[in-house]
Amino acid sequence: MASIESRSGGWRVIFYYRNEKRTFSIGEVSAKDAATYKASTEELLRLLKRSLVTIPDGCSIEDFMLHRGKPPEQLAATTRKELTLDDLREAYFVSQEKKLEQTTLEAIRLHFKHLTRILGGKTVIPLLRRPDLQRYVDKRSDEWIDPNVYREARQKKQAAAKPGRNFKKPRPPKIESPHKPKRHPSAATIKKEIVSLRTAWNWARRHLDVIEEFPGTGLDFAKIAESLPFMTWDEAERRIAAGDDPDQVWNCVYLRPEEITELLEWVKARPVSPWVYPIFCFAAHTGTRRSEIIRALPSDLDLAGSVITIREKKRDKSKTTTRRVPLTPFLKDVLADWMSKRAKGKTLFCKADGRWITPCEATNYFKRALRVSKWKILRGLHVFRHSFISAMASKGIDQRIIDSFVGHCTDEQRRRYAHLYPDVQDNAMKAVFG
Repeated sequence: MASIESRSGGWRVIFYYRNEKRTFSIGEVSAKDAATYKASTEELLRLLKRSLVTIPDGCSIEDFMLHRGKPPEQLAATTRKELTLDDLREAYFVSQEKKLEQTTLEAIRLHFKHLTRILGGKTVIPLLRRPDLQRYVDKRSDEWIDPNVYREARQKKQAAAKPGRNFKKPRPPKIESPHKPKRHPSAATIKKEIVSLRTAWNWARRHLDVIEEFPGTGLDFAKIAESLPFMTWDEAERRIAAGDDPDQVWNCVYLRPEEITELLEWVKARPVSPWVYPIFCFAAHTGTRRSEIIRALPSDLDLAGSVITIREKKRDKSKTTTRRVPLTPFLKDVLADWMSKRAKGKTLFCKADGRWITPCEATNYFKRALRVSKWKILRGLHVFRHSFISAMASKGIDQRIIDSFVGHCTDEQRRRYAHLYPDVQDNAMKAVFG
């Protein structure tokens, strides 16, 4: 509840309000008077919990307790600035700058960009109600996404950041199917935007004295379409030929071991930066995420023990965790060669000047390495994670071992990858029915 503490001849009262430690000084008084302040503080906390008293606008909880629930008129009359959506966004990003992944922050920034565009940056947070959020969901669902608009906006931003540099005019997207290039935002995307607002709102309740609960309960979203099942390259080509959207299909492709070997041989012969081939091999033979690859340190690599330590940030939000993945003989040779010629840098994979590789650079060089090959339709390094887990599952590897290698910790993630190669499934069916 509350306690008192004597410091330098004076007294102060210590109490907890909304799970935060608060204090106020009461000066040089007797121990009996200090105990009286303690008792009144505990009583006011009980009344506040039961909503029998309220704190006047502009009055802090410390002043409220110091004046025993009756602050001076000048304190009660002070107007408190209402928290707007713009204020919430700025305060939340400052608090999370060193706590969240950079890619996560960029996604949340994009979410708030849409929130402020539709709801308005001057919208007062405590006055936001469920009908306002439902109107946001409905309006976002009716919008169209045009890839050309986003591409042009990105190039304008680049030109503003680097004046004097010429940027090529974007070419129109290549349409490989009868689907239109424009599309509506998915219900899953809109739900993520609402979740970002809810997370920031709950943070404001803990740190900015926002009293109201988030009014997003019971929002109506469109039906969410489940992602296509993971499939082989041949299956993907057949689905596209039958009329499926290539963007959705290629996002669900995994490669067989022989296809990965062919792809790596192609990348090895390409005239790209020296760090590109080792990263491709590392992703293909460990199943690690892009962020985990570029975060790896030289000390994480143990060539003598044939193991790599992966630094995680997704398994536990309160702390950084690790997992260990054994090195295949092929990957061990590739990394040993890389360590003999890499520049001195803080990260395991770095550029020639020792600087770390950003997520955007990793994706950009992935596309460069595969630009003129049949693999150019692959979206990014994550395809190797799909392939790694699929190969493990098809060989009957225990799910606990797969989890320890790739860092899966939820049943939803395990179900997503719970598939086998088509020939394995065919053999199982033939074993029963012939």
